[in-house]
Amino acid sequence: MVATSHLKRVLGMPSIVLFGLAYLVPLTVFTTYGVVTEQTSGHLPAAYVVTLTAMLFTAYSYGLMVRAHPFAGSAYTYTQRSFGPHLGFMTGWALLLDYLFLPMINYLVMGIYLQAAFPAVPVAVWIVARSCW
Repeated sequence: MVATSHLKRVLGMPSIVLFGLAYLVPLTVFTTYGVVTEQTSGHLPAAYVVTLTAMLFTAYSYGLMVRAHPFAGSAYTYTQRSFGPHLGFMTGWALLLDYLFLPMINYLVMGIYLQAAFPAVPVAVWIVARSCW
């Protein structure tokens, strides 16, 4: 007899929001509002509104894809089911690179921000210290 197993969907909205905040790296908020607001002459809130709009459309699209393809997965699964395995494979790798590089960029920006606040401490020290937290 072959046993089949299924994953349970247990993440609720609070868990997803907390995951997103942890993924963001908390100090990103300070670096963004400090450095980027100054560099963009105060246009950062407009960028967040545009980003929010794009994310709402993305969430709506994911909702439609879940109904069309009710399988556990992410953009990889939906792309694979909709456009074929090759594009699904490329989408999976793009997501993996995003998951690897976004935290690295956040750590770098945080290191630059903290180095500006504490000029005696090099950026690399802040990056290494943050990665050990």
